[in-house]
Amino acid sequence: MKIFLNLALSLILLMIPAGSIFAQWETVFFTEAGGTYAVSSELEKPGNPMDIGPYSPVNLFDNDPETSWVEGEDGPGIGSYVLIGMDNSLQQFLLLDNGYQKSRSLFLKNNRVKDFRISVYAGYTSDLRSGQFGFEADILLLAGPELLTLNDEMGRQRFEMPFDHGEIETLRESAFARYKKEHPEESGIRDFLVLKFEIISVYEGSRWDDTCIAGISFADSETAAGLHPGEQVKNLRISQDGRKIFIDTSEDRTLLLADAQITARERGYTADGEFLTFSLMDISPDKMWAVISEQHGFTDGGRIKETCRLWSLQRMKEVPAALMKAYAATPMAFTIIGERLFLETFEEKTVLLEDLDLDMESGNW
Repeated sequence: MKIFLNLALSLILLMIPAGSIFAQWETVFFTEAGGTYAVSSELEKPGNPMDIGPYSPVNLFDNDPETSWVEGEDGPGIGSYVLIGMDNSLQQFLLLDNGYQKSRSLFLKNNRVKDFRISVYAGYTSDLRSGQFGFEADILLLAGPELLTLNDEMGRQRFEMPFDHGEIETLRESAFARYKKEHPEESGIRDFLVLKFEIISVYEGSRWDDTCIAGISFADSETAAGLHPGEQVKNLRISQDGRKIFIDTSEDRTLLLADAQITARERGYTADGEFLTFSLMDISPDKMWAVISEQHGFTDGGRIKETCRLWSLQRMKEVPAALMKAYAATPMAFTIIGERLFLETFEEKTVLLEDLDLDMESGNW
């Protein structure tokens, strides 16, 4: 009978998610500066908490692959982690920019993440726990850890979240009731989800033993997550109001290439009445490149400034302005000369796009 009862209890325990039984609260201070985060370490971290260092975790959220969070441990930083505060819903896709992508040379000289673990936590804080630079919260493990592997390559990589969304919501409700019961004195309780990203192994750098990751972001639909391997661009179009650029693909998907609201913020166009719109100047015959004009001005009138920019549609990225400056080239249109594709420029010269593509990949400019 005793053996039977023990067996029955074991079966019941297996049916209940481990996080709901064994997980313990952890108290964490989250910084709020360009994102909501806590990290295990940071290279060259400033002594003044008001300052942001060159390798701050803020770099994970700035949508710029040329900046990176760099762990500050001795050695490759195995076990280093970042906790990212998210909204109240778990999005479907995790998007990662590996390494230090300022150039191909720097990418290879520093460590890049190979294997990593992700876990999802419920986080709870209140008005009583807020401070000048962020807030203190209690977090509780809901799901994970799950082991995933990054490719050793520049560019953005996409992963589908390996968690049961329904199970997370059920556990989260239970955790919320538990938190309120244990903190009856707190008012204004705020709950949120937390993703933990932990470094497990690395691709070794040729010069430095610092491990870098350029970006972590989330997408709630596949259309925001980029092209699949082998997927081709069929068409590029701009919304009627000129505020968004879309790509139609060979897999009958529509992807958002650019949003004027986000681009304006990145360019620093944030004053009242300041606007940005797009128009298409030319798309290459192979549908791998586009010249897109940006119109920047103010709704109350005045001069509208037009800037032409070159985009790599396969990478879904704008060609860096620094690279175009190195070529002393302002993009205008495309032409084929002797079966090779060239960019025509306002400087009345042509640029072989094969060469420009290699330089964009290598970062050597």
